[in-house]
This record gives sequence, structure tokens and C-alpha cells, in this order.
Amino acid sequence: MDYLGALAKLGVWLAVYPLGAWTLASIGHETRDLRSHALIVLCVGSAVATLAMVALALAGLFSPLWIGIAGWLLAGVWCWRERPWIGLASRIRMHATPRAKPLGIVAVAAIVMVAGALYAFFPKESLLGERDEGIYAQHALHLLRTGGSAVDLRALGIADDPAILAIERGRAPELPGIYPTRGRWTFQFSAATPVWMAMLGSSLGSQGIFRFNAIVGVLNCLAFFALTRRILKPSQRMWAIAALVVYALQPAQVWISRNSLSEPFCSWFALNGALLAMIALTRRSRTLGVTAGALIGMAGFVRIDAVIFPLAIVAAWLAAVAIDRGRRAGRFNPALQEIAFGCAAVTALALGYFLVFVQPYLVGLADMVLGAIIATALCACLARCMQANAALRIPARFAERGAWPVALAMVALFVYAMWMRPHLQPYALIESKLVPQLNGLRDYREASLVNVAAYLSLPVAIAAGIGAAFAAAWAWRGTPGSVRAWALVFLLVPTLVYLWKPMVSPDHIWAARRWAPAVFPAFVVFAALGCAALSRRWRTPYAYAAVAVVSLALGANLLWSQRDTLLLREDAGMVAQVAAIAAQLPRDQVSYVVAAGPLASALISGFGARVVPVAPVAGSQWNAVCAAPMHGCRVVSAAGLDLGRADSVEVAKLQIRRLRRVTSMGEPAHGTREEISDWTVVQIGR
Repeated sequence: MDYLGALAKLGVWLAVYPLGAWTLASIGHETRDLRSHALIVLCVGSAVATLAMVALALAGLFSPLWIGIAGWLLAGVWCWRERPWIGLASRIRMHATPRAKPLGIVAVAAIVMVAGALYAFFPKESLLGERDEGIYAQHALHLLRTGGSAVDLRALGIADDPAILAIERGRAPELPGIYPTRGRWTFQFSAATPVWMAMLGSSLGSQGIFRFNAIVGVLNCLAFFALTRRILKPSQRMWAIAALVVYALQPAQVWISRNSLSEPFCSWFALNGALLAMIALTRRSRTLGVTAGALIGMAGFVRIDAVIFPLAIVAAWLAAVAIDRGRRAGRFNPALQEIAFGCAAVTALALGYFLVFVQPYLVGLADMVLGAIIATALCACLARCMQANAALRIPARFAERGAWPVALAMVALFVYAMWMRPHLQPYALIESKLVPQLNGLRDYREASLVNVAAYLSLPVAIAAGIGAAFAAAWAWRGTPGSVRAWALVFLLVPTLVYLWKPMVSPDHIWAARRWAPAVFPAFVVFAALGCAALSRRWRTPYAYAAVAVVSLALGANLLWSQRDTLLLREDAGMVAQVAAIAAQLPRDQVSYVVAAGPLASALISGFGARVVPVAPVAGSQWNAVCAAPMHGCRVVSAAGLDLGRADSVEVAKLQIRRLRRVTSMGEPAHGTREEISDWTVVQIGR
């Protein structure tokens, strides 16, 4: 029966494509032929499924079994109605053969398979809440156990404990990643990623939770390749293969696709939304434009800092209408405004979700969110005014003359950021409401470009600078609604914002996570553009040979740079080790965890243990904490901590062994280290 249940729960994965196909068909006739774009269909289906599962989680009705059964039914009905196997071979030949050479297909498949193996076989088993990835895994385990996102402390029997009340009243530190709100506590981040982690974990066990991002990482590689090919000119698309090598194998992408963070899922919506936006602009379709904007806006349901994407879309719209080409306003691409509308609408819904269900997190990032909203509104107003009034646009003659000065300015900015700014003081300091303990430390934004180059390699960074210069010139003198100019501005804006203000703890490799959805893809695309521009006069055989040599060299260099961690299973066995501690705690009474908030949050939300975090106390003070000696209690503490009680008896002594990568401030680090901590479970009283 367990196997049948696991098989039933897999139904949701089979339903994603049919759900996307039906959604697109229901929108209108313009979206029906998108079924040949399998990645876009999968993305639309995953967006609808994500919203449905998040709603179920918020209502406390999240059940992997029934969700899987519904998925099987949906997939079955779709197969019965659509008969997708009829004419499948001819459709594959029609869509695959004319567009790509067989050798290119083999190369892409090999790259994606190598990347997928590196992602899936060496996951980071993050569970402790000292870093954000542990919170996502805890949320997924909590969903599997309770069927809801809320942490109901009253159901656990610890809601009225003095230590819990002290946290709710702000008199004690909060548990990592869990906010005390309205009687029920809530997880810090969106449920969009944990619901999928939980669905995979329900079929494959707890290890499935840590492999969801490996699946998304592989899909992101394919989406990135499709987007890059569409941005490049047809004669230059061989450079998309080299771009895929860098994107798939660079250290930050490998690390984050092994981790249980939300950036890969955010990238999934951003990449596919940008691809669909280019299709919408090519076809001048309002319907496709709204759909593309909605997909990009779905990134806001995954990560709150995705509010940068509406600004990027509006900036791209502004760039498209800013130059006066002597055309009437009505000739502007109608999809431009619709992409912005779709993204803004879905992002507004996402912010409403955070406001209602994760309000403390939204409040902590209010400055960033409000700044992005104000900038987006101002750019949208300016774009709309320019589109309606030709007098506000830049004259065409200035645009033609100014293209290369703009390119030179981009080169100068690159040189300044790479070789001059890292050495100029004063250095910027962290100012965070969300993580105040970091305030006053350097955030190393001055070295952002240097660090990006350290991840991608210096040649790729230089090629990206050249490509960005060409892109700036093309965008400056491009025609209204230029599809490629729109995509390049969309990539450039969040890249500049995140390089200027990374907004994350600056220790590497952790510092690279904020760059994953926007900066790294943009750099690699610009590098491909730079290589394509420099080789545009080469004969085709020479260009293909150059792509092969560059791809092999960059791939080898990127893998060699990760030689210490490439086959590392970071934090291996963490779930089993924390579960062993949870197994020593009684279910019918409250236990206490001394001065270990990350462990306490993992026990509460991950395993449903009735534990309360407390500060170190000794001797008779334990009488007030656990009512000893009438009932007694169990205490989890670091080994060697003296509780000062003669009636304390050691029940178990357990270890938490962590194999981890070395981190460093200011620049990426290499190497690994092992951390071993001893923990004791002590019984006080009876």
C-alpha cells in the first residue's frame, strides 16, 4: 500500500503539462499554438498548480495523496481528450529538425545531463534554521505532517508556556525563520517552494525534499538556453551552447540547485516569462503579453525581492518608447503595456499574500519594496506619457549620434566597477531591519563585479562587459518595440540594482544566492552577445570551432574551480541526526532546548516535537521552568553544560556531524570543513 500511495502522489507531476495546456487554451486562440513550447506550457501549469497548493496549505487542507489523485485524473482526462500520442513523431520532426543541428542537440543534452547529475546526486541536506534554506525544508516537513502552513503551538500544547509568551511579547529572541503572529506562528517565507518540496518528499521520503531544486535547476538550464537562442541572431545562436555551459556549471548555480532555497523556482518563472514576453512582442499580441507578465509576476509569490522584475519590465517599456522615430503612438508594440500590466497585477497579489500571511517579513523589507514600487510607478507614468506624446521622446538624430557614446559609457562603468571601485573608500555598511545583528559590517557591494567574475571567470565577465556595451548601443538606437532591445533592458536593470546593492549577507558562497535569478543569467547572456558580436564576420566553420573550444575550456575551468566541493554532500545525514534527538523527547509533555534556537525550530516545525527554547538556567531555577520535581521534564543542551541539578539523569548523548564548505567574506572561498557538536538529553525529576 505504501508503494501505491507513493505512486498516487506522483500524479501532480504528470498533471503540470495538461494543466498548462488547458490554461493556455482557455485564455484564447493566440495561446493555443504555444503547446509546441513545452517549457512555457510547463511553467504555466506549475504556476496554476503552485497557487492551488499554496491556497490548500493556507487552509490547512494540503494532502499530497488527494493532490496526486487529482493530478492523475486531470492527466487522464487530458490524454483522453487530446490524444497527444497521435502524430507525435511528425510533430517532433517538424519542431526539432529545422531549428537545431543534431550535434548541437547532443551537446545541449550532454551539458544538461552532467549538470543534472551534479545537482541531484549531491544535495545539501539543510534543516537547521541558521540559514534560510533550513526554513524551507522545515516548512516542507511541517506540511507533510500537518497539512497546513501555520505552526499551531496550541495543538502542540506549548502555546501558554512562559518562554513562548516571552517570544510573542518581544522579550526573547524569535526562533529562526518563524514569526509569532495571531496565536499561530507562521514561516518567514512563501509557501510556494515548500509545497513542491513536500510533494516530492511525500513520494521519495525526506530526501526528495532536498532534490526538488535539482529538477528545477535542470529545467532552468533548458529555459535559459531557449531564451539565449531567441536573443541571439539566427547566425549567432551557436554561442548559446557556450552560454549554457557557463550557466549550468558555474559554482553558484551548482550550489543553489543542490540547496533548498527559493531562487531556482524564482528563476524558473523569470526565465520562461521573459521567453514568452519575447514571443508576445514578436507577434504583437496583447493576450500573450499579459500571460508573459503574469508568469514573471509569479516570481513574486516565490520571493518577495522579485518586486524588482516589474521595475525591469517598465524600464524596458520606457526604453522601447523613449526614442522618437516619427511614428504615431498607435504603432508602438501593443504587447509592451500588457506585459507590464500582467506583471504588476500578479506582483500586487503576491504582496497581498505576504501582507496577510507573512506580514513581519514584508515589514522588515518595506524600504526595498516601497522603493521598487515607487520607481516602477514613476517609470510607468513616464513611459505612458512618452508613448502618448511625441514631444517628450528623444529625437531620432540624437539617438543615432548617441549610440556609441552610450556604449563607451557602459565600458567605462564596467572598468570602474571592476578595477577601481573595489579600492575606493568609504565602504558601504549593512543597514538591515530584518537582520540587525549584521548592521555596521561591510556589505562588500564595492566588490560585486569582482565577485561575479570570480564565479563566472574573468574572461566571461569581460565578454559580458563588451556585450553590455553593444546591448546599450542597440537599445539606444533600436526601433520602438524592438524585441531584443526589450529583453536586454529587462536583463540589465535588475543586474545593475543587485550589483549596486546585493541585500544579502556578504559571506561567500552565500552571497551569490541573490544574484542567481537575475545577475548570473544576464551576465552570461551579455557574454554570449559579446562573443557573437566579435565573431560576426567569421566563417561558420570557424565560429563553430571557436564555440567548441570556448565551451570545453570554460566548462573545465568552472569544474576545476569547484574541485573541493563538486562531489560534496553538504550536511549529509542532518534529517536523521535531528530525528534521533526528537525520538528521545516524550510526546505527552513539554521538553526544553537550551540556547539553541535553530535546533528548537527544527524540532518544532520539522518533527512536531513539544519543545520550548529557553535561555541557560541552573539549579532551582529549573523548578520554575519545568515544574520539577512534580512532573519533571527533559532538556536538550550542548554537552558539558552544567544544569546544576542533582536529580538530572543523562538519557542520551548524540552528535550532530556537519560536513560543510568553507565560507569567507569579500571573495569566494575554497575547501571544506567538518563541524561536530555533542548534545545531551537530560531528564530532570521524574
